Amino acid sequence: MQLEELERQWQVLSERLEQRLNLDREVLRLMVLRSARQRVNRGAVWPALDIAFCLAVLLVTGSTVGNHWGSWSFVVPAGIVMAATILLLVDSIRQLNGLSEIDWGGAVADIQASLSRLQLARIRQFKWVILLSPLVWICALIVGLQWLLDRQPEPPLILDKLNPWWVAVNYAFGLLFIPFGHAVIGFLAGRFQSRGWWQRALADVSGSGMKQAREELERWAHAEELPRDIPAQ
Repeated sequence: MQLEELERQWQVLSERLEQRLNLDREVLRLMVLRSARQRVNRGAVWPALDIAFCLAVLLVTGSTVGNHWGSWSFVVPAGIVMAATILLLVDSIRQLNGLSEIDWGGAVADIQASLSRLQLARIRQFKWVILLSPLVWICALIVGLQWLLDRQPEPPLILDKLNPWWVAVNYAFGLLFIPFGHAVIGFLAGRFQSRGWWQRALADVSGSGMKQAREELERWAHAEELPRDIPAQ
């Protein structure tokens, strides 16, 4: 009876210890997830700023186009600005929606997958912002100068004041930069995708907070995979 009693007490102690370890592990998991969530949520500031910026650009561009609807030489660059702005607006809204849909109470692997998708979305957005910047820049400059001129009592058309060859060269450069830049990015990605500096550059583009959150979750996932009977070093 004494041996059976000792075995029973030992079993009770083992169950209590296991419960305590599970509780401590869950508390630590919640702390890791809370830190990662705070880092990722801070990154939501940038898509929110992009949305505010896009709305302001659409308002200015739309009002300026309304004043010069018959001038197609101005409507075309203004339309390019509006199209690029709408694309950025939609993509920023999708990123915010992706952040809100992360299930922080789910498995760490699922959270990591969600963060990976968001990271790829930000890298893709950054790539197209770079590729379209030369073309959108000249168009935005024309729209911005015209918006300033419209503050005058009898505003002239800005394109009548600019050198048409200068405008045409900038249009051509902006259009040619898209396929050329895309080819260069594809070459770099294929050649250096395994290099550490390339991975660090992509991580910086997607946001340092998201990078740190993924590293925290990766360390936690690795810790969960370790056998529980390994003694602490």
